[in-house]
Amino acid sequence: MKHQSILFAAVAVLAVGAQVARAEGEEKKKHEGGHKGGDLLLKYDNNKDGALSKDEIAAIPEAERTRLLEKYDTNKDGELSKEEIAAMREAKHEKKEKAHESK
Repeated sequence: MKHQSILFAAVAVLAVGAQVARAEGEEKKKHEGGHKGGDLLLKYDNNKDGALSKDEIAAIPEAERTRLLEKYDTNKDGELSKEEIAAMREAKHEKKEKAHESK
């Protein structure tokens, strides 16, 4: 009986820990804007100027970098300006709203 009580307590502690970790992960995702892998600026904007330079963009995995530049680098300079990033965020926000409305 004593072993069952210890086992039950251990399982309960693990279950509570898993719930807390999941809740923290969801909160972090909300804070980071929900972008896969976190917000681009938080992750790659090393100088915190609100834009992504060529050097900062070079750190983004190639497939993601190519997609971002093709879609959002409107002046084709190989960087993402504050304005281009704002347009990217707006497009993602509109996409989320449309998805939410269709539910």
